[in-house]
Amino acid sequence: MKRLIVPLYRRLCCRKGYGVHSPFVFDLITNVLEESRGYYAYTHLRAAHALAAPHDRLPLNECRWLFRLANRFHPRRLITVGTGGGLTPFSLTSYVSSGLHTIALEECPATADTVRTLLHDRATSPIEVRCGDTYEAELSKALSEYAFPDCLVLDVAPERLAPLLSLCTNHLSEATMLLVRGIHAKPLSRRTWQALCAHPSATVCIDSYTWGIVFFRPGLPLQVFRHIIV
Repeated sequence: MKRLIVPLYRRLCCRKGYGVHSPFVFDLITNVLEESRGYYAYTHLRAAHALAAPHDRLPLNECRWLFRLANRFHPRRLITVGTGGGLTPFSLTSYVSSGLHTIALEECPATADTVRTLLHDRATSPIEVRCGDTYEAELSKALSEYAFPDCLVLDVAPERLAPLLSLCTNHLSEATMLLVRGIHAKPLSRRTWQALCAHPSATVCIDSYTWGIVFFRPGLPLQVFRHIIV
């Protein structure tokens, strides 16, 4: 029941930047997260969504939402842990055709092969799909290469979230945008999200119910804002 009531409440009471006094967050909510106009990239996102494996793929509205975020902040070095059937890195890199460096991590070889097939034609801005024994090991390698990525995405089971976040601690900068999926999936997910919001470097945290967004920019208000993915 809560899974139905909370999104409904947020759609009614947490829209259009209502009650948000931070100019940065108000602009983000009204001009990015709730932005409703069409983009040329939506055609490509829809086509990729139709090709992705149904049991793994990210919902189309979330693909568009991720695209708008990337289109606003222009990350150049991205790491995704879990790929939403390949749609997470695809969506985050669709705002530009070249010049990006992206590492997408999967643990299942079959899933990794499926994702590679979906992303095989990204020749101008290739997405490197890596598959190893554990996310922890592969994430450590990726972080050692990028040092301070512009965008980090964690889309994993609740029990995996805290260990992976601990690996990221020394690789967060004021340019980093951290995205966490499933922050309300289970009580453990919520506790981990709350701990992340209390991290001393976190300045703005946006709870969009399905996703959490964290910025580490000095000078921004230390506050958690609630929203809903549209």
